[in-house]
Order: sequence, then structure tokens, then C-alpha cells
Amino acid sequence: MDKPKKKVLTAFIVMLCLAVAIVAFYYFMSRKNDGSVKETTESGSEVEKLIKKDLDTKYPATPSEVVKLYWRFNKCMYNTGMSDENFEQLLKQLRKLYDEEFLANEENSWENMLESFKKDRDEYMSSKKTIAMYTIEPSSSGVYGKVDSEDYVTIQCNVMIKQKAKRTNIVEKFMCRCDKDNNWKILGWDEVSSQDFDSGNNNANNSSKE
Repeated sequence: MDKPKKKVLTAFIVMLCLAVAIVAFYYFMSRKNDGSVKETTESGSEVEKLIKKDLDTKYPATPSEVVKLYWRFNKCMYNTGMSDENFEQLLKQLRKLYDEEFLANEENSWENMLESFKKDRDEYMSSKKTIAMYTIEPSSSGVYGKVDSEDYVTIQCNVMIKQKAKRTNIVEKFMCRCDKDNNWKILGWDEVSSQDFDSGNNNANNSSKE
């Protein structure tokens, strides 16, 4: 092979390698950017889902689903940073799970509840406390009863609160009442017991309200 052709071939190979490198670089960067966008979207998806949830026509069918949705709202509102506008929209949605008698109490007015929730959220954030997980007993295991021709049920749930090395397991019982539209609405709840765990200490601190 003569020298001029050899030089052309060498230059071609160098240009080809450079082009492949450039394409690979842009592919890597585009994948990286797509990943970051996806992560941001997914982190905000729960807020969007709960705000857009149509509770007027697609209300939870069972008392357990109602309590589960209650904790979905709480976990999202306390654990996720968001604008005041979104926070208020979530609270408006959450209030649709409450019984009319519960909402009629002055302490549970919109203004008082909004102030209380924001205060709790700020306390969670300042103390770096989060709702780690929750489990709701199935509706079939609930305690049902009837008072003045109205149906009631009590559903138990376990909630794990995380704060640095500390873990607190809280057991609560929710009372729901079936309204005129056959929807189970939260009438109230009570903390049954709580137990603290410290990952650096095997001792647990127990307390009970029963």
C-alpha cells in the first residue's frame, strides 16, 4: 500500500473512532438526563395521584381501604416537600374521608385543621421524623356493630414512625360509619399503644392506653 492511501485510511479510522466516541457520549448524557427527569417525576407522582383522585365517584369500597387511603395522604403530606397549594389540595381530599359529624366539630373546621396539619408537618420536618410504613387490618377482621340503625366498624392499624435511629410502632383503632351513600367515613380514632425501638439500644419503651 502506498503512503498517500495509508494516510487517508488512518485519518478515516481516527475520524470514525471520534464519531463513535461523540455518539456514545451524547447517548450516555441523554440517558442520564432521562433518568433524573424520571426520578423527579416519580417522586412527585404520589402527590399528583392523590390530588387528582376522584373521591366523589370512585370512593374506597371498604373501611380498610378508607383507612389505608387516610395513611397514604398523611405519609405524603408529612414526608414529601411540596408547595402550600398542593398541601392544601391534599388536605381537601383527605377531608372527604371524614364523617359529617366529625367535620361539624369546631376543632375540625377547615381553618383549624389546616393550621394543625401544617404545625405537625413542620414538627416532622424539623425533627427529621417520617412515617416509614403502615399496615391496615382487612375489613373482614374489623369489629362491626349497629347503633340507631347505623352501621359502624372499628379497624386497627399499625404505623411505624422513623426518627434517626429511633423507631416508634403505634397501634391505632379507627371507627368508621356508613353514610347514606353506603360509603364508610372516618368518625374518629384512638391510639391503643406505642412502642419505641432504638437501633443502638435493645431496650424498648412501652406505653399503652388500654
